[in-house]
Amino acid sequence: MPAVTMKNVHDLPPDLQDTIAQYEAWIGDTVFARIIAHRPEAFRAFHALYLSLLAGVVESEIKELARLRLARLNGCHY
Repeated sequence: MPAVTMKNVHDLPPDLQDTIAQYEAWIGDTVFARIIAHRPEAFRAFHALYLSLLAGVVESEIKELARLRLARLNGCHY
């Protein structure tokens, strides 16, 4: 049995239901969103950060360096 279950979308506040619907449309996967939704304030903060990254607040070169660093730290031959 998993340590943390996914929240039922219909049990969430309307703003988080809308956010999860956006994730479904964007990436087709809502598992992470439905788990972090146990802490609505954390989910809202993460979503704001995610939108700022998508909006170009962080340059693509910096994002690519972060991806490479994470791959190296995790032993991924990216």
